[in-house]
Amino acid sequence: MIVLISQIVGCLLIAAGIGGVVGWLLRQVSTGQLAQQFTDATATLRRKEQMLEKAQYELKVQAAAMQILESKIVESEAHDQSRRQELSTSQQRIHALQEELAATRQRLSALESGQAALLARVNDSEASTIAQAQELQASNDACQAAQQTLILKEQELLPSHEHCVALEHHRADIDRLRTRIQELEPAQGRVHWLEVQLSERDTQHRTALHEVEQQLAERDRHIGELEQLHQQLTEREAAGDSWKVKYTQAVQQATAETARSQKIRTRADDLQAQLTLHEQRLREKDNHIATLQRNIDTFESVQREIAEQAKMVDEKEEEISRLRKRLVEVRAALQIRKDGGVAPYPVQPTGNQLSLQIGRIKPSTAPPKDDLKEIRGIGPAFERVLNNMGIVTFQQVARWDSTAMQQIAAKLATAPERIKRDKWIANAKKLHEQKYGKRL
Repeated sequence: MIVLISQIVGCLLIAAGIGGVVGWLLRQVSTGQLAQQFTDATATLRRKEQMLEKAQYELKVQAAAMQILESKIVESEAHDQSRRQELSTSQQRIHALQEELAATRQRLSALESGQAALLARVNDSEASTIAQAQELQASNDACQAAQQTLILKEQELLPSHEHCVALEHHRADIDRLRTRIQELEPAQGRVHWLEVQLSERDTQHRTALHEVEQQLAERDRHIGELEQLHQQLTEREAAGDSWKVKYTQAVQQATAETARSQKIRTRADDLQAQLTLHEQRLREKDNHIATLQRNIDTFESVQREIAEQAKMVDEKEEEISRLRKRLVEVRAALQIRKDGGVAPYPVQPTGNQLSLQIGRIKPSTAPPKDDLKEIRGIGPAFERVLNNMGIVTFQQVARWDSTAMQQIAAKLATAPERIKRDKWIANAKKLHEQKYGKRL
């Protein structure tokens, strides 16, 4: 998880660096490059935002896994708590068995006192008769043997609660036995009956002892299982504590990383706001550029109008120069007439100019000059250069070949493709046909 969060932070830092570079480029590069780089930076930021959303989704998945692990730890703690309760219950049972064993010991001591009283009574009966003395002696020996047997059984049955309960039930039988011994007159029958009773009691005691031993073995086995469970519980508690520590550390780290991610997201929002501001400025610049372009178009239209007016001015100047020449000729003719000569031809006014023919003037060999500015793409400057080169008519332009086109383009300091693109040759043919009625 830490590696994933570090990768997210690295991606965000890269995005912030890209935003800074985009801001610097917005201040340094031209308008066209700025728009292209702004588009690229916006796409990059979108990809980074997608990567950030993906990392946040993976972080949520990891948090869900941690919650599942925490729920498992809680279940393990509940299971351990139940095990502890069972262990405490077993300890209480063991304590109760110990108390019952102590009570059994007290009951055995009471039984020994009753046997002593029985022996005293037997001794009293021996004093009454000698015949019965031997029988009583034998009975005493048998009682002593039984007493020793009882002592051994008593030592074996010290840790047993069941044997103590059986002895407590046998106290009434012992009282009845004492009553019967007193009532029985024949000592032999009395001893025989006592031996039978002792054998029966011995059998019962052995059975009870075997059962107690089985119960003790079962209790030891259960205690061993409880000890194993207690050890496992201790290990699980240690593992749970370690998991709690790790979970606390992971939660703290996740909180810190979340705070960092929030800071980076805030910074990204600031960068997005800056990018929006730059985009707005770019739109303003585009609008300003569009306004300038419209102004340039207006200026070009005005320039074309000025060129047309200049063309008209040139035509007027040419007409004025022709009128001045005619005026000189008229003055000369008038001067000749004033001196007494006769002008060969009269002067005839025609419209806004004067026509004077003196004799038969030899026609000029120079071709008539056409207005080359009527061809699209040829301005006053190009026209002057072409006139200086001797190109003054549409016909000359219409007869250009590729070699002549390249030479003229070199003289005009322009590209031959421009001449082809503006179709100077085709326009010259069309204008010549419109002006002279002849198709080239």
